[in-house]
Amino acid sequence: MSEQQPHQAPERDEEIHLPPPSYHPIISALGVSLVLAGLISESFLWRTAIMSIGFSIAAIGIWLWVKDAVDDYRSLD
Repeated sequence: MSEQQPHQAPERDEEIHLPPPSYHPIISALGVSLVLAGLISESFLWRTAIMSIGFSIAAIGIWLWVKDAVDDYRSLD
């Protein structure tokens, strides 16, 4: 019986590109968490305030996250 050779991936000249670390996903998650926390509040005023703040934080976090990704993509050329 013949022994099986381990499968080796073909070599490529390109390096795998990884984006730099970012804190924007954490900011976005915090905003979404505040939106969800606002759903359980009994007071309409608190619910509206917490959800508005959470939505604003989430929108800013997502916007910055996408902006960094686009800038990083454009710098690859």
